[in-house]
Amino acid sequence: MDDGNVLVSYNHPAFNVVLTDIAKAHWPEIEARHQDGLTADEVLITPLGQNVFDDFGKKALLGRCYMFMDAQAPKVVRIKRRAI
Repeated sequence: MDDGNVLVSYNHPAFNVVLTDIAKAHWPEIEARHQDGLTADEVLITPLGQNVFDDFGKKALLGRCYMFMDAQAPKVVRIKRRAI
């Protein structure tokens, strides 16, 4: 996204947004643990190679973790519609 946030989409009508200020606040942990977002024996191929991620890819993995965590105990917290 133009503002630095990352939109992660899935096959179903579901999305996660990784806010850049949240990612910046937790960047050392994201750097150290981003590969924990992969499942066992999972290989994601990026332009950098197999399971090699740039900063954007690390943010996308974080967004994917949100989806997996939410899937364990789904709860709608808020729905915000665009104001006209």
